[in-house]
Amino acid sequence: MKTFITMDDAMGRPSAILPAPTTTLTIVLSPGQAKTAPVPTGARVVLFSASAPFWARIGEAAAVPTADVLDGSGPEANPVARALENATLIGLAAASACAVSLSFYR
Repeated sequence: MKTFITMDDAMGRPSAILPAPTTTLTIVLSPGQAKTAPVPTGARVVLFSASAPFWARIGEAAAVPTADVLDGSGPEANPVARALENATLIGLAAASACAVSLSFYR
């Protein structure tokens, strides 16, 4: 699994660069059907990309909200990147059919 790298830009200044991931999972979600994705060993960061809105929870199952969630345990809508902090799974759900790409880095 690759890590973020730094390369000099055209002006000679260091810039953070993402190499192509060596581990990417693609999860196909049906409307209202939750799934979980395993976190690969050694992964510390996940980048998300999806074909439609989705909900996620790091370390727990996710569900499409149907009522207010006021206790702090609600899923997150459309995250882009998250630290995994020793999580072993990622919960995903969507209100409409979509595919979610999860690219992992250490």
